[in-house]
Amino acid sequence: MQEDDSKQKNNKKALKDELPVEELFADSDQSEDEGIADYKIGGYHPVHIGELVGERYVIVQKLGWGHFSTVWLAKDTRYDSFVALKVQKSAHHYLEAA
Repeated sequence: MQEDDSKQKNNKKALKDELPVEELFADSDQSEDEGIADYKIGGYHPVHIGELVGERYVIVQKLGWGHFSTVWLAKDTRYDSFVALKVQKSAHHYLEAA
C-alpha cells in the first residue's frame, strides 16, 4: 500500500514537471501589474485602496488590468454589496474603444 502511494506521488510530480506552462501562457502578458509608466495623462487613472469613488463605492482591491483599463473590487455603500469597477484609460482613442 505504501509503495502504491509513493508511486502515485512520483507520477503526480512527473506529470506536473512535464506540463508546458510557459507555452500555455506564451501569448499573454507575463507581468503581474500594469507598471507605473502608464499612470500619466491619457493613461491609467490612479486608484487607491480605501478610496471613495462617486460618494458610493469604497475600493477594496485590484482585480486585474488590461490594455485599456484596470478593474477594481469595491464595496457599494448604498446596497451593502460588492461590485467590480472598470476604470478606463483617459486618452481619446481609449474612450472611443470603450
